[in-house]
Amino acid sequence: MAKSMPSKSSKNKQGTVGAGYSERWRRSTSVKETSSILAHIQKRKHFNEREASRVVRDVAAALDFLHTKGIAHRDLKPENILCESPEKVSPVKICDFDLGSGVKLNNSCTPITTPELTTPCGSAEYMAPEVVEVFRDEATFYDKRCDLWSLGVVLYIMLSGYPPFVGHCGADCGWDRGEVCRVCQNKLFESIQEGKYEFPDKDWAHISNEAKDLISKLLVRDAKQRLSAAQVLQHPWVQGQAPERGLPTPQVLQRNSSTMDLTLFAAEAIALNRQLSQHEENELAEEPEALVEGLCSMKLSPPSKSRLARRRALAQAGRRGDTGLCPTSTGL
Repeated sequence: MAKSMPSKSSKNKQGTVGAGYSERWRRSTSVKETSSILAHIQKRKHFNEREASRVVRDVAAALDFLHTKGIAHRDLKPENILCESPEKVSPVKICDFDLGSGVKLNNSCTPITTPELTTPCGSAEYMAPEVVEVFRDEATFYDKRCDLWSLGVVLYIMLSGYPPFVGHCGADCGWDRGEVCRVCQNKLFESIQEGKYEFPDKDWAHISNEAKDLISKLLVRDAKQRLSAAQVLQHPWVQGQAPERGLPTPQVLQRNSSTMDLTLFAAEAIALNRQLSQHEENELAEEPEALVEGLCSMKLSPPSKSRLARRRALAQAGRRGDTGLCPTSTGL
């Protein structure tokens, strides 16, 4: 079966786990209704590196907890990072575990902390190179370290207001509005696989070298060389060395607010249609005979034989003065 195209965005859902599993887990996933990190930043007049570092600290702490249990989030993006308070950027919590990996156990029923994952999923702009390779059948598995690449993309956006990797075919294909374009997707995936990004001086000259250093250690092509969540927590920029220097992110996001709203709306519609199509595809694959029997049992007659269709045909013929028809008296 052909792989589904990864969504550009998906609707937020609060992550849930079995009751009584862990009080620490409950605290890490229980969130109030509030705004996502970029929506929160967009509403602010000022946002600085110190605040961004606290967001990274909170997300890294949550990932560290998940990863020690052998769980990968697999869809980390700004929409799935929620601010607890409408007044402050941090603390934040991660949500939407719909694509999270399950816990795999070894022979001694102990969780495997770094299980091999084989299903490519996530949102295109935040997918790690190894996930893209599995999606394109160039590799067979990846692991939880894909979340750290996504964190690097999120950090890049928080500091600049735009993503490090883009793909666009140059036509008005609707990709920027959240619509599907395979050419744009392939260009984006090629950019991600190459792992090449820049820190343009016009946008990054005022951003600290420590922040750039952390990004460069997260957006690493080789997952084995990428920082772990625990190592992110030990990075100097996260440890409190981030300056309180203002960032242009709120202004950039405000300029693009209309485009962002339209993108989210279109992407959510696409995601819903994809889910419905996948559901129908699965049903056809699992029970083709039952579906055929069900359709046959309806015994639908051709539209041309319906009384309503014949009545309309007669009416149209009367308006044209067509005498070639031999009308038959029918009732509705």
